Amino acid sequence: MAKRFAVIGLGYFGRNLARELTADGAEVIAIDNTVGKIEEIKDEVAYAVRLDSTDEKTLRNQGLEDLDAVIVSIGEDFENALLTCVLLIEFGCKNVIVKSTSPIHTRIFQSVGVHSIVSPDLDMAERLAGTLISTSILESIPLTDAYSINQVIAPQHMHGRSLKKLDLRKKHNVNMITIKRRGPAVGSVQGLEHIIGVPGPDTVIEKDDILILMGKQEDIAHLVQE
Repeated sequence: MAKRFAVIGLGYFGRNLARELTADGAEVIAIDNTVGKIEEIKDEVAYAVRLDSTDEKTLRNQGLEDLDAVIVSIGEDFENALLTCVLLIEFGCKNVIVKSTSPIHTRIFQSVGVHSIVSPDLDMAERLAGTLISTSILESIPLTDAYSINQVIAPQHMHGRSLKKLDLRKKHNVNMITIKRRGPAVGSVQGLEHIIGVPGPDTVIEKDDILILMGKQEDIAHLVQE
């Protein structure tokens, strides 16, 4: 059975989220109080409803408490977003997710019992900052506020050393997930890149390896800058 979601607020984030969920096979109810936004998306989702999400009676009549999650994406109007979240929680919605645009808004959403809070712009800024600080970090994907998965160019001090000797977990509090390695070149053609499954203690790091690491951002940054 397909999962069922509602997206309230069809700005850039909400509109694209509704489309992505639909593309992944979910049944999506798209809600906004603007005619133009409803018209734009009505043929791409299961249902598109124009309503004021702060109108308790109208919102209750949508039966949103039966859905897998309700995502509130009214980023430009904090008061309406907050009132909408409070109503959804009172209705008994089991998973209310809200888009937050500032740390203080996040704290307020937490105080009223919102189940999950996303900050797309802030999260993207943190990811970009992490990759810009170190030229060795190619990409950083946050898992929690503290931990992330990083693609890292193998630093020179690791070349030719085995994972057993490096002892990353004990010395740096970092876990090696896998390694991306390029095969030998054939003439002027670069070798194909491949994944080395689960690296063992005898796996030796080679120049140009891409390491997939998990740990705290500061621990990984310290490792590559050592």
